[in-house]
Amino acid sequence: MSNSAWDQAQGLADKHGSGSGGLFVRLANNGDKIVGSFVGEPFAREVHWTGERYEECSGDGCSHCGEGKRPSLRVSMNFFTPAERALKVIEGGVMWFKDLLKVRDKYGLDKWTFEVERHGDAGDPKTTYTILPDEKLGKEQLKEIEDLRLHDLAKVASGDSSSSSSFDSYDKSGGGALIDARLASELVSRLKALPRDAVDTFLEKFGVKRIRDLKAADKAAAQEFVESLETKNGRGPAEASDEVDPFA
Repeated sequence: MSNSAWDQAQGLADKHGSGSGGLFVRLANNGDKIVGSFVGEPFAREVHWTGERYEECSGDGCSHCGEGKRPSLRVSMNFFTPAERALKVIEGGVMWFKDLLKVRDKYGLDKWTFEVERHGDAGDPKTTYTILPDEKLGKEQLKEIEDLRLHDLAKVASGDSSSSSSFDSYDKSGGGALIDARLASELVSRLKALPRDAVDTFLEKFGVKRIRDLKAADKAAAQEFVESLETKNGRGPAEASDEVDPFA
């Protein structure tokens, strides 16, 4: 296996660490866990949160950076879950990836399943994750993983129409009216004032990547959940501040 992708992702993790049943694995609440195998190489990117979606940082000349918003690191991996016999995508930030590096260096990733567990309630900005070895893979499991057709993580991240999946479209059930533009704008404004983890928790709970993709049937539940996040983080609708970057 080439180390170039690992080295690149680790370099980005070091940079950020010093300063600061759908396709996707969802661990939304304290104690949520999943067991599976990390497959292939990582895909690392520096992104900005717009209030509705991630946008990749373009480096020099980036408009978000020009507004004083620091990019954050997101690293994704293919993740095979034996219980479902499904290949998913798991994604995390700086600390999550640094823990993954430690596990890789100590155990290797190609012969084990690992248990990933969330430690922190929904909306808790101090949420952490543990990655622990679970079981060694048997010959049949190793063969099954070897034969997998991995998700193209770069295409998934970019929402490339030629890809079968997208960070902007996971967990959509299809059909059903969406919330109106006014409510979407209101929710975006309120969520942008909250910490990154609270925003991620909201998206995870409702299985969407963009606020405007919320189902109209979830309108009341979404408003109540935002209120609970604001209360937990000591904020109210009128306290939204443009200076808050969910991924700062």
